[in-house]
Amino acid sequence: MTLRELATLWIGGALGLMEIASLNSLMRLGHPVTLYSYAPIPNVPDGVTTRDAAEVMSGSRILVYRDKRKPSPALHANLFRYALLKTTDATWVDLDIIGLRPMPDGDYVMGFETGRSVNNAVLRLPRRSPTLQDLCRFSPSTRGVAPHITGARRLKYWVRTLGQGYPIEKWAWGSTGPKALTIYLTQHDELHHALPPAAFYPIDVHDHGQFLEPGRWRLSDFGTDTICLHLWGSRIRKTLQEDHDGKVPAGSLYAEILNAYL
Repeated sequence: MTLRELATLWIGGALGLMEIASLNSLMRLGHPVTLYSYAPIPNVPDGVTTRDAAEVMSGSRILVYRDKRKPSPALHANLFRYALLKTTDATWVDLDIIGLRPMPDGDYVMGFETGRSVNNAVLRLPRRSPTLQDLCRFSPSTRGVAPHITGARRLKYWVRTLGQGYPIEKWAWGSTGPKALTIYLTQHDELHHALPPAAFYPIDVHDHGQFLEPGRWRLSDFGTDTICLHLWGSRIRKTLQEDHDGKVPAGSLYAEILNAYL
């Protein structure tokens, strides 16, 4: 059986160990993997197809959340993945996803991060999906109030900005990601397509330290209900620097992942 193409985006220079492990894990499952970028990447693993990200979305201005605590091109990546789903047949995967089993072959591929929130680190929606239509309305020029902000708080934001709203780059972290995705899936009665947390997010973001805890988990601990592991990349990198002097603890799940896929 031919598996569907998986695609992702890298904004930056060379790939890190986490990103290389992610790409290798997905390729070893038999998926064709495409890596989009706006500039050549010097260390792409053999077997990965590279493409110009400008084919999907202009890179003349990389959209970055203007959060002083966490400036990030995640905003650009969010809008890019929705454009990708609209214009290609690929399934989106973040570069901190470790594939354990092939992706489901269906029109919808996504999963709950918690009991209430659907994450977009693994995402496929049919082109006819009203949720995808709404997500694709986000653009670099979008201005307003994030869709998850409701009630009196939403009114306050409109009043404060004299009815103009805020530029999309000033919206809170995640506003165009899991928060918008969950809101629109709920509004359009598509939420039931999301798989349980065990499918893609068996280790919660608040428990990301477990990836670095020696003896806490092994890859063999995850059964057939787990398709992928989301490493919560930015959290792991921060914890490694702050608590482990940048060194991956021996005997940890993260160490096993790097040993398996590098």
